[in-house]
Amino acid sequence: MSATATDAALPVCPAPWDLTGEGWIFPISTPFSKTPIPLPDGSYAPLETGTSADQGKRFHGGVGMVMIVRYTSDEAGPYDELMYIPGLFSRAGAENGEEPKYHLAISRIYVSTDASVANGRRNWGIPKHRAEFSFTPSTTSRGSTLLTVSHPSSPSQPFFRCLLRDSRATPFALPVSTTWLDWRISQSLMSGYEAALVQPPVPAASSTSSATLEVLKESGQNVHALVASDKTYVVEPAASGWSKLTTMEPAPEDGADEDWSGFGDGKGFPKFKLWSNKLNVHMTSFRMSFPVPEVVDGL
Repeated sequence: MSATATDAALPVCPAPWDLTGEGWIFPISTPFSKTPIPLPDGSYAPLETGTSADQGKRFHGGVGMVMIVRYTSDEAGPYDELMYIPGLFSRAGAENGEEPKYHLAISRIYVSTDASVANGRRNWGIPKHRAEFSFTPSTTSRGSTLLTVSHPSSPSQPFFRCLLRDSRATPFALPVSTTWLDWRISQSLMSGYEAALVQPPVPAASSTSSATLEVLKESGQNVHALVASDKTYVVEPAASGWSKLTTMEPAPEDGADEDWSGFGDGKGFPKFKLWSNKLNVHMTSFRMSFPVPEVVDGL
């Protein structure tokens, strides 16, 4: 691990990161609006809601994505990840009256280790929180993998559930080499908007209210891993590897009354609809570069 440690439990792992692993990419889409529209419930965690990290008042819809990743190696060690990029957010145009610029941003993201939480927040302003991940063969859908994601304090009560299955349309993996924010599907949906993440400053748990701090502790978060960043970062990861088409299906819990058609519970993770269940990507193996970000002025 290429890192220097100030705390044995929370190593400091500066950018850039070179990662390998397996991932699933699911485009989502909301009709674009020139005036801001509401984000789905659960798009931000309580720690980030209402802070500089919360871009909800500048959300305009458009293409976004949900990503599930299993990193086998990187600077912060192996970990799992569930990420929500809701779509396009606006930032001010040039002073000469140009149209606003639009960008993507990660608003909700969970990872399985505290090291990834702390370093993702510190390096790129990514609002990571920790969760428990379970990948198991489905007992009800042959050939599918059941994924559940839950808060560390309640692993038997997931806030996200789905079934993952590779499509028969691609029996063999095909090579890909691109930025994961610049897929041909995304380009067509985004109509020329910049395919980059713009992540504003995120707060530290130590700076929040006692009520929010209690919520974090009750959900099993290590508040020492929830560190702050004080800059606005622009970053565009790049990846290459092998891919197949894949699907995501609802995974109702046996005997439960909850409606899991939106995959998330609308609180721990937002409910969403897939843009298509035929044009999703399973990167069976990849190598990704998460570079040193560009620092920009505020939004």
